Amino acid sequence: MSNMSRRSLLGYSGTAAAGAVFASAGTAAADDTKAAQAPAVFSPGTKFETSASMAESDLMMEMTFSVRVDWPNGSPSAQEITPLEVANALSAIAESKGWPPLTFYGAQPPAPLT
Repeated sequence: MSNMSRRSLLGYSGTAAAGAVFASAGTAAADDTKAAQAPAVFSPGTKFETSASMAESDLMMEMTFSVRVDWPNGSPSAQEITPLEVANALSAIAESKGWPPLTFYGAQPPAPLT
């Protein structure tokens, strides 16, 4: 929705039009929430990146990784290592050293690995 306040919208366009705008904004927000909840699908070998900094100092950290497991039979096996498993492990290591939790982002389009 635009930066226009509800009061100025009501004064400008009348209550019926303003109500329609707010109703459509609510629907759009619900659609955005659904889209945000659906996990992104990344192709094998996608590069994941994150960065973090410590608030009390000027320490900065960047991490990048990719995982590609070839499936000769065309189906995942028990030995598959997923990007989410790697991301969670790296975040746990960083947290054990005092860094904040890490969220890795994959490219094309940038989306969090969740």
